[in-house]
Amino acid sequence: MAKGIMQSMRSTILILLLLLPLAGLAQPVDRWHDQRALFQQAWRDAGSGNTDALERALAQLPDYPLAPYLRFEWLRQNAGRVDPAEMAAFLQQHRDWSFADRLEQHWLNRLAAGGKLDTLLQHGAAARKVETRCRLERARLERGITDGLSDRVRELWLAPESRPSACDSLFSWWRSQGEPDFDTAWQRFGLAMDAGETRLAGYLKRYLPAQETGLADGWIEMQARPVAVLARARSWPDRELARRILAWGLYRLAERDWQRAAELHDTLSARFSFTDDEIGPARRRIALFQAVDLNPGAIERIDALGSHSRDPQLLEWRARVALANQRWETVIETVARMPESLYGQNRWRYWRARALESLGRSEATTVFANLARESDYYGFLAAARLGRSLQLCSRELVPDGARQRALYEMPEFDRALELRRAGLDWHARWTWQRHIAPLEPALLEQASLAASAIGWYDRAITTLTAAGALNAYRWRFPLLERERILAETTRHGVNPAFALGMMRAESAMQSDARSPADARGLLQLIDGTARAVARRHAIPYSGAADLYRPDRNIALGVAHLGELYKRFNGDWTRVAAAYNAGIRNAERWDGERSGLPAD
Repeated sequence: MAKGIMQSMRSTILILLLLLPLAGLAQPVDRWHDQRALFQQAWRDAGSGNTDALERALAQLPDYPLAPYLRFEWLRQNAGRVDPAEMAAFLQQHRDWSFADRLEQHWLNRLAAGGKLDTLLQHGAAARKVETRCRLERARLERGITDGLSDRVRELWLAPESRPSACDSLFSWWRSQGEPDFDTAWQRFGLAMDAGETRLAGYLKRYLPAQETGLADGWIEMQARPVAVLARARSWPDRELARRILAWGLYRLAERDWQRAAELHDTLSARFSFTDDEIGPARRRIALFQAVDLNPGAIERIDALGSHSRDPQLLEWRARVALANQRWETVIETVARMPESLYGQNRWRYWRARALESLGRSEATTVFANLARESDYYGFLAAARLGRSLQLCSRELVPDGARQRALYEMPEFDRALELRRAGLDWHARWTWQRHIAPLEPALLEQASLAASAIGWYDRAITTLTAAGALNAYRWRFPLLERERILAETTRHGVNPAFALGMMRAESAMQSDARSPADARGLLQLIDGTARAVARRHAIPYSGAADLYRPDRNIALGVAHLGELYKRFNGDWTRVAAAYNAGIRNAERWDGERSGLPAD
């Protein structure tokens, strides 16, 4: 039944999405068209070091809203020899512009590298680069400006990685003042271990008390061999430092092997007098990863955490474990224990109703009926369970002349749109996020219309979500690259609406999106996958930069979806799982959870 419901709901939504016309309005008046072409050429010239062309363009663009970007580029390229007063005045005048921080840091770094220390002392308070900060503090030391210096040097020294050689003389002075003390040395040792910098930790042993270097050696070894070190640690002294190191090891082992971590925790807890502050985070971590494994024993382990068991994240995982093991009474009881911020979410309203239904309680129908009025994923699931039509409640956004005039009277709004049109996407997004995103919802809706009208779909999507206009489907789910999608999905046997949905979920239609895992572009492909797909399907591919091209990304991404469609017999839930987490994980999850209802 559940699988049929999911299939029916999916088909209805996908058909409706394909029927939606391409989002957008008539293009706003493009009053900067001629100046933009000149600006773009000057920007390209500046990138190749042609500052003469840049200066000529500046003289021709006195009123163009992006002209300061050309001045920024000229100052950036001449930062080492520009008049400090001129640079400081420009930065002050453009403090809220996207380039200001980047230019200031570049200037200060050039001053430091060039030995212009008096100017650095005058303007360098905002410096962030460690090398520049060390040179700044060294300049203060040489001029006898030592008030608070030791504390600032301690802040520079307390880092999880090695510091640049420009800091060496400053640190030598600091050590001559009797620093670091043992507490500070242990603090940096811990930072290095947290970051996996065992080589630095080994170096830092020289600053530790001689009688504690054995514990330091054990801590370093624990990075590579946690089980072996924890197993023999029963001979360690029951001291605060030893307990801290053991708790650190258990905490990190929990993610890799929660079962072994739990066994070692029980053994060590019988030997060491851990306080709750010392061992609590490790115990919570063990319970969390047991729950992530959907192991039924996680419920009891979470409950044994006392006050920590009320942690919202743990309550959600307790409920998921109960769902995975179809312990319906526990689902109801866990949802009831959640804070209102979770309990009232449609997600948990739905799962409470599913639990009630599974227990044969009639109130489930009432909960489903109320939830089915909501036009979101769980509302659609609820409607499907009742056999009702989906309440899409699509909302049209209507241009509001007064509010649009208010937006265009903001120079920052005009600047953000023009940056997008000129191709300076990073600066455009920064400007939008800084100046437009904080506006009231009614203005955000109108701003989203303008963004959609110039093809800036990712800003429209994120802005409408922030404004709470979740049922403005035409603008939140634009049919980007529609013809290309239809051609590629026909070629590879993929449902076009599913491909569009994956593209929307993966990148929010941002063609230059890049994830922490280095997945890129509209369909968030990593280079290795793209190369393999390109080879199998004879798709031209010259490297990761190609993934930012919509045509190439779509060709590769849809071809990959087509391969997964064949492997999983068109089962879109498994295709989506494999696309996101890899085939091996999807098949493992399928084997472990094949008996569960589809929802």
